[in-house]
Amino acid sequence: MRTAGKSRANHGAAMSRTALSPRTVEEARVIRPRGPALGAAMLSELAWREIARSLRLSRREIQIVRAMFDDRKEAAIAAELGVAPRTVHTHVERLYRKLAVNDRLQLTLRVIREFLALTMSPQGDLPPICANRAAGRCPLAGWACHAPDCFLGSMI
Repeated sequence: MRTAGKSRANHGAAMSRTALSPRTVEEARVIRPRGPALGAAMLSELAWREIARSLRLSRREIQIVRAMFDDRKEAAIAAELGVAPRTVHTHVERLYRKLAVNDRLQLTLRVIREFLALTMSPQGDLPPICANRAAGRCPLAGWACHAPDCFLGSMI
């Protein structure tokens, strides 16, 4: 029995020796994982400007949309922008009405849909995301989806 107790005590000591130092924990928070950009970072500054212009979003509205893309909650957005959480909530409600959406997911899809439309527009400032499409070699050029909730078919 004493051996088991001693073993547990040694196990605890081993765990404390391998615990991360506060500096290591802080460094881990700063270092971003490698891989694809997520959230608002997946779109360039030019893309965000064009989306804001196309959807007629104010500077504050686009700040809130970008924060929502980063999955920030209203309280966190309010703290970041230095406004009351109720102010952010009001902006979010108005954004939903303005973009004709009901929730964050629909808002995200609406913004992505606008981005795709802007990259497909020949007179737009955003470069096309598909070189084949830009060169007229897109195999989907004649394809159209007739599903009522499909936005992609109408853009191709």
